[in-house]
Amino acid sequence: MTSVVKSAERVLLVHGRRSYRACGAEDMITPLVREKVVAEFFDFSENPKMVDVNRGVSLINDVKPDLIVAVGGGSVIDMAKLIRHFSETPSAFLAAIPTTAGTGSEATSFAVCYIDGVKHSIADPHMLPNESMLYPPFTFGNSRYLTSCTGFDALAQAIEAYWNVNATEQSDHYAVQAIELIFPTLPKNELTGNDRKKLLFGANLAGRAINITKTTIPHALSYVLTSKYGYPHGHAVALTFPFFLKYNLEGSRDRFRANDFDGYARKMGHLRQMINVDTLDPFEEMKRYIASLGLGFDSSRDFDDMIVAEGINYERAKNTPIAIDQDTILLAVKSIRENY
Repeated sequence: MTSVVKSAERVLLVHGRRSYRACGAEDMITPLVREKVVAEFFDFSENPKMVDVNRGVSLINDVKPDLIVAVGGGSVIDMAKLIRHFSETPSAFLAAIPTTAGTGSEATSFAVCYIDGVKHSIADPHMLPNESMLYPPFTFGNSRYLTSCTGFDALAQAIEAYWNVNATEQSDHYAVQAIELIFPTLPKNELTGNDRKKLLFGANLAGRAINITKTTIPHALSYVLTSKYGYPHGHAVALTFPFFLKYNLEGSRDRFRANDFDGYARKMGHLRQMINVDTLDPFEEMKRYIASLGLGFDSSRDFDDMIVAEGINYERAKNTPIAIDQDTILLAVKSIRENY
């Protein structure tokens, strides 16, 4: 990181409004860029919107940086990836420094952008950051709820990569490592520095896994829960996860959408062992796990089953290994209200 900054002349810092200072990143980075031409971009929505991307593109076209440093959670890193992608200088070096143990955006070649309230995933191999730095102390001050949201997002990514129709030997390697780091660590009441390190590195591995496979149905149903009903992304993913965990673990050969069902069944047996549901009901056990993280259904919020079901992202849903129809989607959505 230091060597990259030294060789740069013009730097664009993309960061959160408050987290940049609160996590200690500002104190670390400011001395490194003191002799540079520096611009900052931080006035944008938590979930990237196209109107914000356009403002960022205007700034980057004016500044013409040779280095972009993105410091923040997934939305911040996604924003940096998007404005570089759409700018006149898409070859600017992008360094990503996550401050949450969650999205794995520093390890993926796609980014989320909401256009007129609808989530889109912009993908291009060149969107992958040139370098990422994992510094656990930047995550030490994150609240329990934020840690639960981002950590569960990473866990879900790893599991979804593992059961994915696009899974490869490499993605399985990343996914298994991520699950083994995150699953036993995330529910701890008191997270040590070493625990935070496990979550951060686990999230990065989960990001590497989904960079190969993309996500599946729990993510596909999460976006409208965020855009319309205000659930943070990881919380939104958690709401249907017990249903789809059971659905995919217990899927039958005749509904399997890939080629090697026997290999898939062996992998699902391994997954059951990794998440401690080898002889237990995966729905009930995952529901308890999620409840321990504080990620249950909020009955005080508006909620419409049909709006959520119809808001599914079919591009992500098609990566699910066990075939899904509209009745199954609606049952999954109804399980949110009925089982929390």
